[in-house]
Amino acid sequence: MRNKRQLSFSIVMFVLAQLTWFLLMGLFIYRFFIARNLVSQIEGQVSISVDSTSTSLFILVGGSILYVVVSVAMSIIFKNYSSQLRLTGMYDTFIANMTHELKSPLASIHLHLETLKYRDMTQQQRRQFVDMMLNDATRLYSLINAILKISALEQKKDVFEVQVHRADAVIRSIIEEARSQFRLPPEALILEGKANVDCVLDRKALKIVFDNLIDNSIKYTLDSVRINVRLEVTPKTILIEFRDNGIGISPKDQKKVFNKFHRTAGRHSPNVKGAGLGLYWTREIIRYHAGTISVVSEGEGKGATFIIELPIYQVSKTRYLNNLIKWTNRKKRQQDRLYEKTNI
Repeated sequence: MRNKRQLSFSIVMFVLAQLTWFLLMGLFIYRFFIARNLVSQIEGQVSISVDSTSTSLFILVGGSILYVVVSVAMSIIFKNYSSQLRLTGMYDTFIANMTHELKSPLASIHLHLETLKYRDMTQQQRRQFVDMMLNDATRLYSLINAILKISALEQKKDVFEVQVHRADAVIRSIIEEARSQFRLPPEALILEGKANVDCVLDRKALKIVFDNLIDNSIKYTLDSVRINVRLEVTPKTILIEFRDNGIGISPKDQKKVFNKFHRTAGRHSPNVKGAGLGLYWTREIIRYHAGTISVVSEGEGKGATFIIELPIYQVSKTRYLNNLIKWTNRKKRQQDRLYEKTNI
């Protein structure tokens, strides 16, 4: 709320400053032409000639340039200030979300450990408590790992190991794993179409993308979830569509849904836990693979469709994809040499 007030105040002050400059420029031009008229009248009444045209014109042009320069400078300053306010707001949101996301599993682990320490329990109960703590620890590990990988992506560090895959086979295998992982019945996750072409990708990274999209569909569906995945091949790309029957996305949120820390909020939105990093991470992974991702929704209550486009190997983005393959091979050779040295 504080950042919004600061931004509103900045906008008002910026508009007032621009209006002030505009009025001053208008007054300057008005005085310029008044002076020109006076000079013309004096020249008509007095025998001497006053040659001030070039000087006055220079002043007018110089003043106009100065006005434009100051206006552009103020616009740049205002834009940078607005960006800083937005980053501050994102940072505050990140701290609030991370505090909650880290505190919840830690509190659960602490409670279970205290229970194990101070209460007599059966072997089965102990095993259940250990399983719960392992799930919470896995949740913490996944969250921290996601933050670290996002940081590496933003710093343009290569964090994935790509290979050439047959698109149809790798996508179908990931979908089957997801169906088992999320315990979805066959009718809840349907795969249609074919993509019998080659692609360059990191299978683990693509699984993260699919997991995020499926997990979001489950979280934001109030009834029984139904996800339709459709494959299609265009002349240069592999098209993957994820369509669900969830609460949908408003036009306003469709523009922000891939932003870092963004959380969809609305009267029909369920109370979903998370840091607002899933779709941001998904977009960055797809971008790393030279692809694009977008979302289409007819509005709230009408579901959403996420559209992924990946380049076909040796047809599109060939140079970039070949560089990814070379980097992966070089990284593997370095790891093999390091392994040989440590095992001598």
